[in-house]
Amino acid sequence: MWALSLRLAQESSGGLLGDCLDGLLDASAARCALAFGSDGALEPAAERRLSVRPNTDPLRLRRAARALAARAATARRIVLVSDIRREVDAVPEAAEIVALGVRAVLAQPIIHRRTVLATLVLMFDDPAMLDDETQQFVTTIASMTAVALERDRHVEETETQRSRLVTGASNAGVGLVTATVAHELKSPVGALALQHDELARLVEQLEQLGDPSDTALGGAVAELSELAGDMGVAIARVRETVENLTSMSRREAPPLCVDLATVAREALIVARPHFERQGIVLHERYDDDCFTLGRKDALGQVVLNLAFNAIDACASGSRPQVWLRVAIDGPHVLLIVQDNGPGVPPDAVESIFLPFYTTKKTAHAPGLGLKICSDVVAAHGGHIEVHERPGGGAAFHVVLPRVDDSGRARITGPAPAARPESGQRRTILVIDDDPILSRALRRALRNHDVRTAATASEAEIILLDPAYVPHLVICDVYLPGQNGNVLHERIKRERPETADRFVFITGGVLRQVEADYIKGSRRPTLQKPVELAPLNAMLYATDADSTPPSSVRTLSEPGDSERPTLHPSRKDD
Repeated sequence: MWALSLRLAQESSGGLLGDCLDGLLDASAARCALAFGSDGALEPAAERRLSVRPNTDPLRLRRAARALAARAATARRIVLVSDIRREVDAVPEAAEIVALGVRAVLAQPIIHRRTVLATLVLMFDDPAMLDDETQQFVTTIASMTAVALERDRHVEETETQRSRLVTGASNAGVGLVTATVAHELKSPVGALALQHDELARLVEQLEQLGDPSDTALGGAVAELSELAGDMGVAIARVRETVENLTSMSRREAPPLCVDLATVAREALIVARPHFERQGIVLHERYDDDCFTLGRKDALGQVVLNLAFNAIDACASGSRPQVWLRVAIDGPHVLLIVQDNGPGVPPDAVESIFLPFYTTKKTAHAPGLGLKICSDVVAAHGGHIEVHERPGGGAAFHVVLPRVDDSGRARITGPAPAARPESGQRRTILVIDDDPILSRALRRALRNHDVRTAATASEAEIILLDPAYVPHLVICDVYLPGQNGNVLHERIKRERPETADRFVFITGGVLRQVEADYIKGSRRPTLQKPVELAPLNAMLYATDADSTPPSSVRTLSEPGDSERPTLHPSRKDD
C-alpha cells in the first residue's frame, strides 16, 4: 500500500486506475477487479486478474460488471451485492459472473465534488471476504484516487490549453513576423516608386527637349527609357510581393472589444512555466474593465514577447523578479512589464526596436520580438514607452486607447480642421536623418516649398531665421545629436508660433523623456511610414483652428498631466 500511496501522490502519466486495482487486489481477498471511466460514458479503463473459464464469455462478463458500475455511478454511492445469484434477473449477464465462481460484488464510484470520475468493481469468491473493514478500505482508496484523478485531469486540461495557446501564439507570431517584414519593405518600396516616377518624368522631358539629329543623345535617352521601364516592372513585382505578404498576415476578423487584463492572463499560461524553471518571481496586478479595440492574438503576442524579454533580462540576477500590471489611465489602458535586470541604456532604446537587432547571445534570437511589439501596438493606435524601473531595471509601458465594454471610445477624437482651397502653396520643413524619407517627402510634396534638415542643429538655424515662416514642420523624434523634443523646446522659447506648427513622427517607440515631453507639448504625432493624407489635412487647416485632423494621433489627452506614476510598491522590491 505504501507504493500505491506514493503513486497517488505523484502526477500521473496514465494508468492510474490500473495501479489502483493492483493495490486493492494486493491488500484484499478479491478475486478480480475492473475499472470503468466516466468521461461521458462508462468505458472499460482497466482490469486485473480477470481469468475466465472456457465456458465463460469475457464480453458478457464485462457487460455484467459495467451494469453494476452504472448502478453505482447513477446512485453516486457504493453498491454491495452479497449474493450475485439473487441478481441474475436484475443485472444483465449476471450469470457470467456466477459462472466465474464469484459470489459477492462491490461497485465503488470515485467521486470528486459530486462528479463521478470512475467506478471500481471488485469481485469476491465468498461474501465473508467482503466485510466492513474491506468496504471501508475500498472507500478510502476511492477517495484518494478521486483527488489524484482530478489533479491529473486538471493538469491535462491545463497542458491542452497551454498547447493550444502555444500553437495559437506561434501561428500569430508567424503572421506578425510576416506583417513586420511587409511593413519594413513598404517604406523603401514607396520611396523607390516615387523615385521611379521622377525618373520617368525626367526621361520624358529629355525626349521632348532632345535634338532628333543627335543620334548619340537619342540612343542614350532610349536606353534610359528602357532602363526606367525595367525598373518599373521590378518595382511592381516587389510591391506585389509586399501586398501578398500583407494579405497573408492580415486577419480577416475585424478588431474586437477585448479586456487587456484577460489577454494578459491567458498569454501568461504559456510563459508561466518559464518563470518557474528560471526561479523568477512574477508579480501580477490587474485593474477591472481595461477594454481596448484590437485583435486578441496579436496583443497576446505583445504580452508574451515582453514577458520573455523580461525573463531573459533578469534571469541571471540573485533575486530575479518581474512585475506585470494592466491598469486604467484616463483615456488609455496600460500594459506595464518591469524587471529588476540591468535595464536598457538610454542610447540603446532606438536600436532594440530595430528589426534583427538583438543582445541575446544565441542563434535562436532573431531580434524581431520588440519590432513586432512596436508594429502591433502602433497598428492598435498606441505606442510603447521605455522607462527606468524605480529601484533598477527596465519598464516597458504599452499605451493603448481605452474603450468601454461596447467598444465606444472613452474620449472622442479631435474633429477635422476646416480646409480652404487646396491649391495654395505651403512652406514645409522636413527634419529627418533618413535621406530616403526626406527625398521621398520632398518629391511627394513638390507642389510646395519643401526644405530638409538632417540634424536638430541644422534645423534650428533654419527655424530661427525670422524671414522663414513654415506652415508645417515635420520632425522626427530621434535625431543625431539633440532629439526632436529638445529642438522643439528651443524653438518654443524663441518662436512659439513656429513651435505650434510642429508634427512629430516616430516609429511607435519612445523613451520616457521624449514621451513625457510630447505629451506635455500636445503636438500631433504620426507613425512611420508617413502617409500623405494626414499631412495634406494639416497643411490646409485654417490658422485659427490648430486642432489636428482625426487621422492624426496625439499622445496626450485632457487630464494627462495628472497621470499617476505606476510602479511596483517597495515591499515587492
